[in-house]
Amino acid sequence: MSLNTDRSYKMKLRDVENAFKYRRIPYPKRSVELIALLAISCTFFLFMHTNKLNSRLKEMEVKLQPSEFSALGLTGNHISGHDAGKHDDINTLHGTYQYLKSTGQLVNVTTLRQNNTRRARRRVVFFNRPTRVGTELMLPLLSLLSKHNDVNLVLKGPVRKKSLMRTAKQERIETRFVSRLENGSLYVAHGNWIDFAEYNRRKPIYISLVRDPVERMLDNYYQQRTLKKQIISRNIYPAYPQHPDAWYKQSFSECVRRASPECQYIEYSMRDEVEDFKRQSLFFCGNDIDCLPFNTRYGVQKAKRNVEKEYSVVGTWEQPNITLTVLEKYVPRYFNHALTLFNLHKQSYSTFRRYAVDADVWAMVRRNFSREYDFYNFCKQRLYKQYLALKLEKSLN
Repeated sequence: MSLNTDRSYKMKLRDVENAFKYRRIPYPKRSVELIALLAISCTFFLFMHTNKLNSRLKEMEVKLQPSEFSALGLTGNHISGHDAGKHDDINTLHGTYQYLKSTGQLVNVTTLRQNNTRRARRRVVFFNRPTRVGTELMLPLLSLLSKHNDVNLVLKGPVRKKSLMRTAKQERIETRFVSRLENGSLYVAHGNWIDFAEYNRRKPIYISLVRDPVERMLDNYYQQRTLKKQIISRNIYPAYPQHPDAWYKQSFSECVRRASPECQYIEYSMRDEVEDFKRQSLFFCGNDIDCLPFNTRYGVQKAKRNVEKEYSVVGTWEQPNITLTVLEKYVPRYFNHALTLFNLHKQSYSTFRRYAVDADVWAMVRRNFSREYDFYNFCKQRLYKQYLALKLEKSLN
């Protein structure tokens, strides 16, 4: 083959390659429209499916992936005070155990993981007690324990006035007072959680109690209507406006049905007609103004975070045996032999009084406390985890 022939052959081959490289394959116009329509349809259905999955994931994310804001990964809105005895409910001890077991989390339930006492910087217990949670029922036992364990029980602090929020000045006074207490002291006081680090003070051992939110309100409602309160009000404070006899006799159900100001529980409300301390989560959220609105997600989430990170134990006097067992093991210096002493003198300790409430009224009020129940059940789940950790480790020994 000659040189010219060879060159001509290569040029033709290059022309063929270019033809294939830059070829344009014509498509019918209707085919292009059909492909575009299919692409748009697929995109739309994919968007709808993704949006549905996203909604499902938001509902299930806490349930399947526990975080620092959820003791077991549930919102906690599964139970009321009237059905707390169901063993298959996540907010019972048995239900908690079954949930942890079924999700494979039981292996991570250890006392080391559940114990915040080791993170405290002061050997002083700060029991910031919410109102109407049964602390007054626990005080005789605390007094007995203080003598038995050589603990300095302190019941009077520098800030005596009850209020929804502490001012920065009051916080400063309180933290200074706690910081000056001798090691081995147990300080009990009404008031919200305080960040000691903010005032360059070493953090004490935080403990507290919680109670069913509606039961708290019922207790508070009827405590304000006792004969003793009526006598004190009319004989000691006669110059103040007095409630009529009908007010003292009115039942909680009647109060709710009549929409009386003290029986209205309005979400996001900042001020109340009657100061009733219905915000249980506020005691754990702190004195930040954003904690004040009633039944809000922010207040409850911050309260959960503080309980998880700052508190050694948050128990409930509705279940004293579990609470005292956990306190005894996680805060031993102050609660050594707590359960034994409690059982020895069990008959001398009062229990919560139960009040009759119409079922529809209970359900109505409970809905207004939805996030407060979320927080309450979170604390119970955490308490159960601490208790189960003790039982699991004991069974291994």
